[in-house]
Amino acid sequence: MIDPRTMTSNPIQDEYEEPRQKGMTHFRHATMEEEIADASTSIRRWWWEFLRLSKDYWLLCQSTQGGEPVTYDERLAQIYRDFGNIYDCSFEEWWRRTGSQLFKEQQLPPRVQQITSVESAVSGNRAGKILVEIPLQLSKETVQKQINWILESFQDRRPSNRLETSTSRYPINVTLARLNVLQKSHEVYCLHHELIAKPTAMAQSNMSRLDTEFQERADLFKIGKALRISPGNESLTGTKEQIDRRANSMRQMVWVFMNRARALIANAERAVFPDAEMPEKTPPRFSSKQDAQHKELEAQWWALDLSSTLSENRLAMARKLHYDGN
Repeated sequence: MIDPRTMTSNPIQDEYEEPRQKGMTHFRHATMEEEIADASTSIRRWWWEFLRLSKDYWLLCQSTQGGEPVTYDERLAQIYRDFGNIYDCSFEEWWRRTGSQLFKEQQLPPRVQQITSVESAVSGNRAGKILVEIPLQLSKETVQKQINWILESFQDRRPSNRLETSTSRYPINVTLARLNVLQKSHEVYCLHHELIAKPTAMAQSNMSRLDTEFQERADLFKIGKALRISPGNESLTGTKEQIDRRANSMRQMVWVFMNRARALIANAERAVFPDAEMPEKTPPRFSSKQDAQHKELEAQWWALDLSSTLSENRLAMARKLHYDGN
């Protein structure tokens, strides 16, 4: 039996919970393990994954001594101070030690509350709020209907997306980007990095420009086929014109994902995510002395496996297709 002495006169307050993370399935989690499981498939995960694709950020992580990054780009330096070295750990380890606190909401969201006096009605910050008088003799249904009418008149002043009200130090950019599109863009970039960019960089001195371009065209099609970018263009049968048209369409669609990935990386370097619009050209971030030192790290950069564990099976199949020559 419920003891009436333990009941509160404000049921809204009882139902209120502090949202910890926006941009995830749940605001709050009972344990860190539940939070990690949620974060591991969220947009926050892809923020971390795309930042790992940044060569400049990797170079900064490798060259930073004593915890203070040296770069002309203060935004990138601040990201390092906050995110730290994201190449020496798994996402789960990073989230536990850094990500949870870094991305959490800094303030509680506003809530509906009862105004008990004239003083409380005029005190405090009333920006973004309206006062409503509710006659208690009206039915609940009537009250709700009339409140809805009032709210509709303020529709243009209300956020269309809850992410617009985020108070996180690193809020998610309000965008229509979907998780599956982010993942596909990441997969395309990683395969391009391994199958095209890396071999080209490693053998550039021994390959003519014509050989490089020919190989790249072939591998772009393989990437699209392996990742099912455009199933309708996978078959290379028919007339030469039909084959060429399908192959070109496949390559063009792969480039759409490549360009999106490059923009997402560039914006992650600016602490904006996700954003598929390429920002203005970035000025030099490192001194000439640093650039010379970084050249010695080239081999280490190309040896990295930057793929996400969320894409392990798909990328393993794609690599097999490439190396089998199919």
